[in-house]
Amino acid sequence: MWEICSTLRAHPPGAQSPVLRMIARAVPILGSRAFVGWPMTHSERGYPVLVPAGRKIFETLHALAAGVWLGALVMGGATAGILFTTMRRLDPTFGVFDTYTGDMSNIGAGFIQNRVFLAMDFVQYGAATLVLISTIALITVLRMPIRRASSVVRLLALGAAMTLVSFHLFVLTPRMQMNAQAYWEAADVGENERAAEALAAFDADHPTARRVLVGLTGTVFVLLLSGVWSGVSASELAPVAKRTKRDHREQPALLKKGGGR
Repeated sequence: MWEICSTLRAHPPGAQSPVLRMIARAVPILGSRAFVGWPMTHSERGYPVLVPAGRKIFETLHALAAGVWLGALVMGGATAGILFTTMRRLDPTFGVFDTYTGDMSNIGAGFIQNRVFLAMDFVQYGAATLVLISTIALITVLRMPIRRASSVVRLLALGAAMTLVSFHLFVLTPRMQMNAQAYWEAADVGENERAAEALAAFDADHPTARRVLVGLTGTVFVLLLSGVWSGVSASELAPVAKRTKRDHREQPALLKKGGGR
């Protein structure tokens, strides 16, 4: 932290990055050489720039979170396909729904799959949050170039994924959950007509939910690939000091006098 703070104090307030100044004061670990590397350099605009060690940490966090997010989506969909197919082959009966005259295999598989989807949504929420935080850190703190092809693809995929997951978590899932609960409650007490109405309302959203999850899986897959593409790019991970046109370090006195021998 002391290296960052001394670097920030060496520049006028107008030339300091507000984000870096805030982080340097609040998070001591960011000042360690293990996190940001050493030495710190400055971009052409005079902003302090964290060197690649910090970039690698956030790129790794981004890749791990996106991978977990993708895995949750794939396993949730795979579990639904296996569970409903297996339940139809077994054709079970359930004591808790003994007065229900509808399809027992569907109500049983749906009751179990609902728990699977809820767990998947918790994982989605956490992974999406980490992906968003790491991307913001890469852009605002670590000055990730946003005009490169890998960055453009990553940001487009992130925007699409965030739109789809927000619609899924905050619009579609609450409505389907409400209809599913009404369906199970009516089936439990033998109100078959009310159960059929609730099931019809649930089934009306099912095609949309399937398309959203398929689209979300595709966008998260692209997000993961573009993040890896950006992270391993040699030009983007080159040391900042090599990409600056001007060396801000003071030249030795012998070189200023022109006498090096």
